Parts: sequence; C-alpha cells; structure tokens
Amino acid sequence: VRVSRRPGFTLIELLVVIAIIAILVALLLPAVQQVREAARKSQCQDHLHNLGIAAHNYESSYKRWPSSGESTDERAARRKFFPISFFTAVLPYNEQKPVYDAMNLNLHYTAATNVAAARSQIDVFQCPSSTQEVDSLGYGVTDYMPVAYTDLHPVSGLRDKSSGGVLNSDRAGALGFARPIAHCTDGTSNTILLIEDGMKPTQIAGNYDYSVAANHLSGIVPLGMDTTQLYSTAGTIPGTLGGTISAPNRWADPDNGNGVSGAPSAHPSTFPNDSKIINNNGAPKGGPAACPWTSNNCGPNDEPFSGHPGGVQCVLGDGKVPFLSENVDRHIVRKLCNPQDGEPVAVP
Repeated sequence: VRVSRRPGFTLIELLVVIAIIAILVALLLPAVQQVREAARKSQCQDHLHNLGIAAHNYESSYKRWPSSGESTDERAARRKFFPISFFTAVLPYNEQKPVYDAMNLNLHYTAATNVAAARSQIDVFQCPSSTQEVDSLGYGVTDYMPVAYTDLHPVSGLRDKSSGGVLNSDRAGALGFARPIAHCTDGTSNTILLIEDGMKPTQIAGNYDYSVAANHLSGIVPLGMDTTQLYSTAGTIPGTLGGTISAPNRWADPDNGNGVSGAPSAHPSTFPNDSKIINNNGAPKGGPAACPWTSNNCGPNDEPFSGHPGGVQCVLGDGKVPFLSENVDRHIVRKLCNPQDGEPVAVP
C-alpha cells in the first residue's frame, strides 16, 4: 500500500514567511502610528477650539476675557496671582457646570470643600498626544497654557529680564487680568489666547510661593489653602509634597497661565544654539543637563511644548486653531503673544 505524504513547509520556508511578515509589519507600523497621531492632533485641535469658544462665551457674559491666572510678570513687587484659573472660570462654558457649582470660589482650590471638584479629570483640558504624568494627589491636569505675557526682547528676541524684577520688554497677553476684548488692538486673529504646554514630567512646581500675601492680587493668602496639597521649589525637590509653591500642571491652579519667554539659557553667548521658543530643549526626554525640564522655562516647564512632531497648536482670539512650527522665528512668536505691539502678524 502506498502512503502519500501531504507536502509541508520546510523550516527555511517558514523562516522566510516569518521574515516577510515582520518586514510588512515594520513598513506598516509607522503609517499606523501617523494615522493615530493625526487623529490625536485633530482631537487636540477640537479641544483648543472649544476653549476658544468658551473664552468668547465668558466674554459675552462679563464683557472681559477670563483671566490668564497670573500677572504680566510675577517677580518682585509685580508678582500677582488671580484667585481662580482660566480653566476654572470657563467650566460652565465647557459643559462642566456641575464641577463649577461644586467649588467655593472664595476658597483656594486645595481647600477641603474644593478638592473633589479640582480632582476632576476633564477631557477638553487635555491633549491626547501629551504624555504628561498624572498628579500624585489625583488633581485634574491640563496640557494648555493661557498666555499671560511675553518678555521676548523686540530687537534680540531673547529673554529680557533685568535685575530687580524690572522688565524692559514685558507685555501683557490678551487675557491678562480679565482684560476686555478691545485690549487686542492688533486684532483677535493675530493674537494667541492659549497654547499647548503638554508633556510635563511629574509634578512640575511653579517658581512662586503661594504663602506670600504679596504674590496675590487680593493682597492676602487665599482662604482655605492647604499647603500639604502643594509642592516644593521647582528643580530642587520636584514632586515633594508639603511646600507652598504653585502647581501649574493642574487645571485649577492659577499658575498654569504663564509668560512666553524661551529657555533661561538662551542668551547672546549661546544664541542660536538654544534658540527655539517652541519645544525648547525637547531632546533628550527630560531635557539636557544644562536645561532639565525640572527647571523653570526648560522644555514643557511653563513654555510652549507638545507631543506633536514639529510644533504646537494654539487658539487665537478669533477661535481659530493653527499649528505653530517649532522652527518659527522667535519675533513672530513675540508678536502673536503681544496683542498691542502695533505689528499684527498671521501665523505662518
């Protein structure tokens, strides 16, 4: 009796097939990742657009923009914080009125009665492309930064902070301390309201002490502030609890509004080696030794930064959401952040 054998794969043939499949996967994976990032970027754009609409709805109700959360600059006698953040103010205009109603705005967001609401994770305040780490105490975070001011010099384009806290080129942004829309004399379509500031490492702490009464617009420390819910000095002991420093990773913290300044190491002796305003010191992750992300204004620490390749998204005063290249000229950034420089420019 003849026994017939069914033909099968040899080991070599099997290895060849596996190799072909691996090559196809390697070729297709980047395309799949690009499609996913495009979807995340589009959702991020929608979030910024919704925040722009919320800002306009707030302005229609109160005849002024919601505050950026901090003053034009927080140094020396001029460092002031608004009682509530931009994001807290626009909660009712982003279908989050129950969260807003649960907060006592006469008390600091860390007050016992406000903690539960301030720990709400709100999608529209976050960008899906960001890998910002969660807050260790569970507070809701944001990947967007209300533009409070810019202190880029109109000639050099570099940070212009002189000694003693006197700023030569400091200019308030469109939001500022609840400014009217008429403040945007360069036109709302030429002025940035909010810009991405995502990818923050664990618990970036602000530079300014909430326990100092002079740091607050009211001249008093906010009632109900629980210092055990705050962090230590930025860059010294990041993520350590029990300090009195602000926590700009949280949407309820007024210090998430910031100035656009560029990296602190960007100065004439190194320029243009450290010249990016957008995504400054982005590599390696965590920043280089000279400008680690735990230091103020390095990487995503109070500066425009995102998880999108090549730049960030922002929302303008007219509600449009353009993409701003990380290679854009720093003077263009300065003009877009300054609503009254008399030099209106469009996003390139």
